[in-house]
Amino acid sequence: MALRLKRIGTVSALCIAALAAALILLSPGKITRDSPRDLPWVLPDYRLAKTHWYVGEDGRIYAEVEHFFLQGISPPMISWFYRNLPISTIEFKNTSYPLYHIFHPTEHGRIRVLEPASDGSSGMGLGALVGREEWFGTYDSRGAARIVEYSDAGFLAIPEVAGIPFGEVRHIFTPAEGGTEYRVQAVIGSSLPVLGPLLNWYLRHQVFHPQMMEQWQRHQVEEVASLQFFLPSLYAQRDNAGAFVLEQQTP
Repeated sequence: MALRLKRIGTVSALCIAALAAALILLSPGKITRDSPRDLPWVLPDYRLAKTHWYVGEDGRIYAEVEHFFLQGISPPMISWFYRNLPISTIEFKNTSYPLYHIFHPTEHGRIRVLEPASDGSSGMGLGALVGREEWFGTYDSRGAARIVEYSDAGFLAIPEVAGIPFGEVRHIFTPAEGGTEYRVQAVIGSSLPVLGPLLNWYLRHQVFHPQMMEQWQRHQVEEVASLQFFLPSLYAQRDNAGAFVLEQQTP
């Protein structure tokens, strides 16, 4: 009996320690915000896109975004873009930017590959662990996700903190006449026993609370909508080994 109680105590202590580590890492702290980029396009009104989210009976958050139709952009183009996103630069108005900065005009900071893809290739790919720093309005966000599926049809990213997975974000690219339909389905939270409900409560109330969810989904709509303005030009330069040029032109 004493040995069983000791084991329970040890497991509880480990759970508390893991939760404490996760909570520390989920608190982004101060993120350096880069200056807005002066880009030659106007993003559409995000409120016209279809978005929704809810809290499930399991305490996790379920969210979906149906992006604006990407005219003239194919699923392989989008897959190519994400693969190159963490490792490419783009020159615009005689200034070189990380490609990530063009993906959103005001709310992207840094993105990097923390662990390479399973085939050893650079960039985002199957098995890679990708870290990013960004912000959604007034809310800073820093995190890392493991890419567990990757193809021209989309990819599946598993966010993790302190080695603990806490959900999934699935990007779906569906070919349609003249372009691509793009959806994102996300689950935020953990299904782990004991630790999961505690982590989920923290995520719902301190990280992905309603105001943050609104801003996060707005940000998603805006960044994907921006692809129509530059991705065809970049894809035409795909042999340029990650150093692209964005011509100074109006949409």
